[in-house]
Amino acid sequence: MKASGLLLLAVLAACSSDRVETFSRAPAFRATVLAVAGVRGARGKGGEIVQGLASMLGSSGMRCVDLQESDSVLAGSVLSLDAVSNPRLMAEVRRATEADGLAFISMDTSWRFLEIVVLDVRNGEPVLKAEGRPRGEAFATPQEASAVAAEILGVLSQHARRAALATDSLDEIPVP
Repeated sequence: MKASGLLLLAVLAACSSDRVETFSRAPAFRATVLAVAGVRGARGKGGEIVQGLASMLGSSGMRCVDLQESDSVLAGSVLSLDAVSNPRLMAEVRRATEADGLAFISMDTSWRFLEIVVLDVRNGEPVLKAEGRPRGEAFATPQEASAVAAEILGVLSQHARRAALATDSLDEIPVP
């Protein structure tokens, strides 16, 4: 299962083309659990997007938790980037989900792109800001949006780091 997850991450990394634009990233940050604070602008399809995302990230070794459905006082509440400046709120997210990062996903109203911001739940610092676009004019299905979100968020996985380190070490092997 983990080998297939590494393969999925390698394929996603190879396929990352002009569909994903990363604006900022903290290279040292890695997550084993990621909480998702809902999907804004998803027109009632946010749950499907998060389910697909959880499935895709799960196969690569990263657990994805929908904060909307967590067993917490936060369940059902809509969090914004402004609200999470409260350290108590971030502590509750970490307690309820055991997450390393908190992801905010926003869909364009016409589904032409999605934006993702991830915060480190320990200190509230942003660790990733990226944008993803569909292959066509707009995302046709929630699964297509999930795949692009997984492509963006997959770089935060511990397995992605191991795969990158393995590739780097192969580059250092001298050619006879």
